[in-house]
Amino acid sequence: MKKIVTFLLIILSFSILTGCFNTETTTFTLEDVQGQIVDVYDEVSPFTVAVVSYLEDYQTYAGHGSGLLYDKIETTTGFKYFVITNYHVVESQAYLKIYMGKNTYYEAMPHAVHENKDLAIVSFETTADLEVYGTEQFTGSTFVSPKVGSFVIAVGTPLDLDYFNTATLGIVGVTTNLGVIQHDAAINPGNSGGPLFDLNGNLLGFNTWKRAETTTSDGTISVEGIGMAISMFIAVPEVNNLRAGNSTFAQPKLGVTVIDVAKVIDEVYEGVRPEFIESTQTDGVFVSSVVPLRPSYGVILSKDIIIEVNGIAISTTEDLIPLVSQANYGDTFTIKLRRFVDNQFKTIEVTIIM
Repeated sequence: MKKIVTFLLIILSFSILTGCFNTETTTFTLEDVQGQIVDVYDEVSPFTVAVVSYLEDYQTYAGHGSGLLYDKIETTTGFKYFVITNYHVVESQAYLKIYMGKNTYYEAMPHAVHENKDLAIVSFETTADLEVYGTEQFTGSTFVSPKVGSFVIAVGTPLDLDYFNTATLGIVGVTTNLGVIQHDAAINPGNSGGPLFDLNGNLLGFNTWKRAETTTSDGTISVEGIGMAISMFIAVPEVNNLRAGNSTFAQPKLGVTVIDVAKVIDEVYEGVRPEFIESTQTDGVFVSSVVPLRPSYGVILSKDIIIEVNGIAISTTEDLIPLVSQANYGDTFTIKLRRFVDNQFKTIEVTIIM
C-alpha cells in the first residue's frame, strides 16, 4: 500500500510541475530533412560546374576542381560569365575549360586570383544565355554564419568528371575560426572550389581541402570527417575584389612551365624532333605553356626555347630556376628565345618585369 501511495505522489508531483511550464515540441521527420536536401540541390546544382585543366593546347586532361557560376555580363558578341573556385585549382594552368555536364564545355581564362586566400575567378564567353547563381550573397555586409551541428551540403565533382555535381551531406564541426568552416560532408580531390550550402540554400563558403592523415608517435594514421571550407567572412570581400580584376600573388614568378629540350623530345614527342625545334638545338629550356596573369603572358610564347637570361646561358632547367626563384617584385629579366615563326627560326629578345 505504501508503494502505491508513493507512486501516486510522484505522478501528482509531475502533473503539478508540468503545469507550471508552457512547453512546445518541434518534430522534424527524416522526410522533412530529405525534402530540404533535394530542394537545395535542385536549386543550386545548375550553377555548380567543374573547372578542368589541360596540357598542350587542350589535348591532354591534367586535372580539375569545382566552382560556382555566379555572375555574367552582356558583351557585343554574347555573354561573359564568372566562376568562383580555388586558386590552387587554376595555379600554373594555361588551358582551362568549364564543364557544365552533358558534354558541354567552354574554354576559359583566369580572371583574377588571390594566392594566399586560395580563391580565384575564372571567366568564359559564349553566345548562350545561361542562368547564374547571382551576386546577392556577395552584396552588403550580412551573411549566414553556420552553427556547430547544423547540416551542410557540399556540391562538386570529386575524383573524375563521371561524378559531376555530386552532393554530400554533413554537419559543421567547428566555427572558432571566422575564416574557415570545418565540416564532415565528404569531399575528395576534385571538390576543391565547390560551394557549401546550408539546408535553406544559403551559400556558406567554398571547399578548399580536407585532412586525410596525421602523424603520431605510432606513425601515420588516417583521418576522417575533417573537411575545410573558406567562409563567406573571407569570400565575400575577396570575391568582390577579384571580380574587379585585382590579383594578389604570394611571390613573383615568370609564369612559364618548362622542360629541358632533350627531355621534351624524348618524353613528350617520343624521340621525334618536332618541326618547331631546330635540328641543331640541343641546349635550352622548352616552354610548354605560359600562365595567364603572370608577367610572361603575351610576351613569351608556348614552344619558345629560353637560351639566355640576363646574359647567362641557359642549357637546362637547373640553370634557369636559381636565376628566377629568388626574384623580387620589380626585378627585370632580359631573356633570349629561339622561336619558330613563319617557317623559320629567329632569336627574340624580350624584357620581363616581375
